[in-house]
Amino acid sequence: MSKYNEFKNLSVLYAEDDTDLREITTKTLQLVVGKVFAVSDGEEALAIYEKNRIDIVILDIYMASISGIDVAKTIRQSNDKIPIVIVSGSIATEDLLEACKLNLIEYIHKPIEFNALIKVLYLAVDRLNAHGMLIAKINDSVSYDYFAKGFVYPDGQKAALTKNEINAMELLLSNRSQVVTYETFSNVLEEEMSDGALKNLILRIRKKMHDDTNLRNLAKIGYSLI
Repeated sequence: MSKYNEFKNLSVLYAEDDTDLREITTKTLQLVVGKVFAVSDGEEALAIYEKNRIDIVILDIYMASISGIDVAKTIRQSNDKIPIVIVSGSIATEDLLEACKLNLIEYIHKPIEFNALIKVLYLAVDRLNAHGMLIAKINDSVSYDYFAKGFVYPDGQKAALTKNEINAMELLLSNRSQVVTYETFSNVLEEEMSDGALKNLILRIRKKMHDDTNLRNLAKIGYSLI
C-alpha cells in the first residue's frame, strides 16, 4: 500500500508559536493527514498529547513556557517509539546535542517546505510500521491494525482476519472514499472471485467490524469505505 495513502490515517500534533507559520503549515498538513492538533506552546502540546491518540509530533524548538526539546524529553519518558520532529530557524550547538539524544526522525528548518514535510511523514510511517504502531480508525467502534493485521475495538479486544480479508480490507483503506470495483478485488486477491464469493468475503468482514456503516456497496460496481 502506498505510504501516501497511509498519511490520511495519521494524527499529528504540531506545536509552533509563530501564528502565521503555524496556520500555513497546519493547512498544508490538513491536505495530507487525517487529523492535526495545532498548538502554540509546549504546555498545550503536552496536554493534547496526554488526552489524544497522536501518531507524529512536530515541535518548534523554541517556544514560550516549555521548549520543543523539553516537550520531546517529557514524551520520551513514556514513549520511546513515537516519531518526533524538531523544527527551528536556527539551533545552538548545545540544543542540537540535546536533540540528538531524543531519537528524532528528523530535524528540519522553518519555514517548513512541502517536500521536507512529506519526507518526514514518509519517515514517520516507516517508524510506525516498524513498531506496529500504525492504526487506521474506521469509525468510533472499530480500527484496523496494520501490524497485527486485524480489527481493534475500543475495549482493546481484537479480531484476526484471513489472508483474503486482510487484502480486501487494506485495499479498501488504501482507496478510502473511492469505489473499489469487483475487478480490482479479483486482481488484488490474485484469484477469480465470483460475485457470490466476494459478497461472502465482504459479509465476513462486516461481521468482524461489528459496526459496518462505513462500508458501502454500489450495486454491480463495487465497494467503498468512507
